[in-house]
Amino acid sequence: MIEDTVLGWLRAGRDDAEDPVDLPWSVKEVGKGQYVAEHPKVPFLLNVLFPDGFVRLAVPSGIETIAMNLEERVKTYHALLVLNERLNLIKFTLSGVNDEVTLRVDLDEKTLGKDEFNDALTALLVGMGVLMDTLGLSEQFNEAIFERIALMVLERIKKGASEEEIVKFLTQKVGMKPEEAEALLNEIKKSMKEEDRGYF
Repeated sequence: MIEDTVLGWLRAGRDDAEDPVDLPWSVKEVGKGQYVAEHPKVPFLLNVLFPDGFVRLAVPSGIETIAMNLEERVKTYHALLVLNERLNLIKFTLSGVNDEVTLRVDLDEKTLGKDEFNDALTALLVGMGVLMDTLGLSEQFNEAIFERIALMVLERIKKGASEEEIVKFLTQKVGMKPEEAEALLNEIKKSMKEEDRGYF
C-alpha cells in the first residue's frame, strides 16, 4: 500500500543524510489518510495526504492573502503565477478561508518511487526559499525558523532534557555548530530567567 511505503520513507533515515527523504521525519496522523511530518533541519511542516490515486505534499507558507490590500494581493498573485511558470514539479496555490499561499506537489501513486518523492521534497524546500525571496520575506522566514527551533528546545527543557542533550539535539538534528548551539541555549536560558520560569 502506497501510504505505508511513503510513511516508511519519511520515518526511516539518519540525521546526517544529504537528501530530505533520508532524514528521520517525525510523522503524526491528523485524520484519515492525512499526516503531518517534520524534521528540525526542514524549515516547514509537511502535510502528506492520500487522495484517490495520488500522494499530495502540501506546505503552508504562513502568508495569508485575504487581509492584504488589493495592490499587495495583486502583486502576490502575480508573483505566484510567475513562480508556477518558472518552477517545475511544484505549484503555488491558495488554501483555506484566509487564502493562505501553499506549496503543493501531487504525485501519481502508480509510478511513484523514492527518487521522485525525494525530488518533490527538494522542490518544496527550494520553492519555499524562492517564494520568500520573491516576496521579500526572507528575514521574517528566517525569524520564524529560529522561533520554531527555540520552541523545540523549550519543549525539551520542559521535559527535563539536560543541557548536553539539548546541545546534541541542536548539533545532530538541526545541524548547528556546537558554539552556535550553546549560544542559542544560553539565549533561551537567559530569556527564561527574565521571565522567571525557572526551568534550569
